[in-house]
Amino acid sequence: MNPLIRLSIVNLIFFIVMLVINYSLGYNVGYTANEQTPLIQPANYAFSIWILIYFLLLLWIIKGFFVHGKKGSVYKQLHVLTPVNSLLNGTWVLAFTQQKLLLSTVIIFLLLFSLIRIYRNIKRNTNRGLFDLIPFSIYLGWVSIASIMNVFTYFVRNNSFPLLGIEELGWTVIALSLGCILAVLFTLINRDILYPLVIIWSYVAIYMNIQEIAIHLVTLISIVIISSTTLYTFISKVKSEK
Repeated sequence: MNPLIRLSIVNLIFFIVMLVINYSLGYNVGYTANEQTPLIQPANYAFSIWILIYFLLLLWIIKGFFVHGKKGSVYKQLHVLTPVNSLLNGTWVLAFTQQKLLLSTVIIFLLLFSLIRIYRNIKRNTNRGLFDLIPFSIYLGWVSIASIMNVFTYFVRNNSFPLLGIEELGWTVIALSLGCILAVLFTLINRDILYPLVIIWSYVAIYMNIQEIAIHLVTLISIVIISSTTLYTFISKVKSEK
C-alpha cells in the first residue's frame, strides 16, 4: 500500500474517533462550560467555529489520499503529530465533561503545543500546497483562546480569585491584553491573516457576552489593533506577490 494512503487512513480513523467523542459528549461540553462561566467566556455562537475547523480538517485529511510526490512530504512530516492531535482533542472532551478541569487544562495546552508544532512544520515545508496551512491557522487561533478560557474556568470553579491580590476582572483584562499582543506578533512574524481573524471573532464574542466596561474597552481596543495589523499584513502580502 502507498505510504501516503496508509498515513491518510490512520489520520482519518483518529479523526472519526475524535468526531464520535465530540458528537457524543458535545452537549455536556456546553453544559459544563456554562455551569459557572468566567468573565472571559465568549457568547455561545462563537463555539460554532468548531464546525468550520472540523470541516477544513476533514478536507485536509481527504486531500492526503490524492497528493503525490513532493506534495506528500507535508503529510509524512506530520505522520505522528496529526493522529496525536486528534487523540488530545478527544481526550480533552472526556476530561472536561467529567469536570476534571485541571487535567483538561493540561491536555488543552498539550493540544495547543501539538498545533504549534504542526503549524511550524507546514510553514517550513517548501512543498506545501496553498490549502495545507489554512485548517491549522484557524484551529490554532481558536485553541489559543480556548486554552486561556480553560485556565480561567479552572480558577473560577476553584474560587482561586483574587490571585496574587488581583481579582478575576483584573486577570481577564491582563489576559485579553496579552492575547492581543501575541496575536499581533504572530500575524507579523508569520504573515498569517487567518489566525488573527479567529482572535477577532473570539474577542467580538467576549464583548457581546460580558457587560463589564473594562472588558468592553480592552476588547474594542484589541479588535481595532488586531484588525489594523491584519489589514497591513494582507496589503503587504498582495504587494509582495505583484
